[in-house]
Amino acid sequence: MNAVFVVALLFQNAALQSSAEVQRREAQLRQVASLANQRTPSLAEENTKAHATARDEELVGKFNKLINTLMDFADAYKEGKAIDVKKAQAVRKAWLDLEKSEAVFQDSKKKN
Repeated sequence: MNAVFVVALLFQNAALQSSAEVQRREAQLRQVASLANQRTPSLAEENTKAHATARDEELVGKFNKLINTLMDFADAYKEGKAIDVKKAQAVRKAWLDLEKSEAVFQDSKKKN
């Protein structure tokens, strides 16, 4: 009778250990699945984002250059009451630089 009792305890202990092992493995699998669901950006996405950021910075720089050139032109006109040809050419050049760099302006040229 004691032998049967000891064998039953061994089976019960093995079942409890395997149950704990199953729960531990399930927890690990859930952890791996949650890590897999966390999406890390690919190299191509990172490059695209960096390129977009660089283009935005380029646009802002060229736009600021145009605004500053326009302000210089306006100041020169206010002071001399005449058009400064060099400043007018600088405005035109700044506008063309901005226009060349942006697809928005290029699309409107094709439509006209």
